[in-house]
Amino acid sequence: MEEKIIIKNDNNEEKEFDILFTFESEDTKKKYVTYTDYSKDYKGKIKCWSSYYEGNELKPVETEKELKIIDSMLRTLSKSTELKYSNE
Repeated sequence: MEEKIIIKNDNNEEKEFDILFTFESEDTKKKYVTYTDYSKDYKGKIKCWSSYYEGNELKPVETEKELKIIDSMLRTLSKSTELKYSNE
């Protein structure tokens, strides 16, 4: 069963997203969550977003360092998934 997350937008409307993965960074000491609603960007790629937990509250990722850490994790997971399914 996929994990879900509900996030309110600026108009206080709730939207449901599927959680792709969560991880804690040793560098920043923060726990991150990356999620999607499977909508696509102008290039046809699935959009995803990341936030970090501060207590029970989600905060936006804003620093370049954090974005690079998340991007690296996303690329690693993507490669391992590709390898898993190419070997089956």
